[in-house]
Amino acid sequence: MDNQQELSLEAMEQVTGGVLRTIDTGIDGMNAAIRAEASKSSKQIASLPNGTVIDTVTDKVVYDPVAKRNFVQITFTQNGRTKTGWVAASIVGLPR
Repeated sequence: MDNQQELSLEAMEQVTGGVLRTIDTGIDGMNAAIRAEASKSSKQIASLPNGTVIDTVTDKVVYDPVAKRNFVQITFTQNGRTKTGWVAASIVGLPR
C-alpha cells in the first residue's frame, strides 16, 4: 500500500525552495516527531504520519551528540498554516 500523499497546487506554492522529501519512519502507523530545535530533547511541536511530503529547508544537518543523530530543518503545512521544525534526518533519507 502506498501511503504517499499528493500535494495540492496550493501546498506546492508554499514550498520554500528546499527539497521535497517524504517522511518514512520505517514502521507502519508510527508518526515522525517534529521538534522545535535540532535535538531529541527539544519540545515536540507536531507529529506527522508516514508518507507526508515535507520541504527540507536545506540539506545541512545539525548533529545532536546526546541522541547521536542528525536533524534537518523542515517546513510543513498543518491546519492550513505553514510551520517550521526539525526532524531526524534519517526519517527523510539523509544520513543519520
